[in-house]
Amino acid sequence: MKIKFITVLGLAAALGAVGCKSAANTNTATMNTNMAMNTTMATPMATMAPAMDAATKATVESAITKAGITGVTVEATTTEVTLRGTVAKGKMAEAVRIANEKGGGKKVTNQLVEAK
Repeated sequence: MKIKFITVLGLAAALGAVGCKSAANTNTATMNTNMAMNTTMATPMATMAPAMDAATKATVESAITKAGITGVTVEATTTEVTLRGTVAKGKMAEAVRIANEKGGGKKVTNQLVEAK
């Protein structure tokens, strides 16, 4: 009877050890998967820059040139018109006004410098 008891106890311990090892591997695999998912989910999404708007750029440039204002570089996106360069004294306000009128309601950013 003692031999049967020791044999059963030994088998139970062996099966328990195998079962624990398997559960530990499963937990480790689950933890690694969760960490990988958390790392992936924590990565911020890249924001896309607004697309260039060639039609608005051409319209604003044409109107500024027609007004006799030189030295202005126009950059237009789907959300904004940017004016850069150096203009003659007293012409900055007119260039900005034209960009506001011809820019299709887009925000106008003035980076112009007035010549001295």
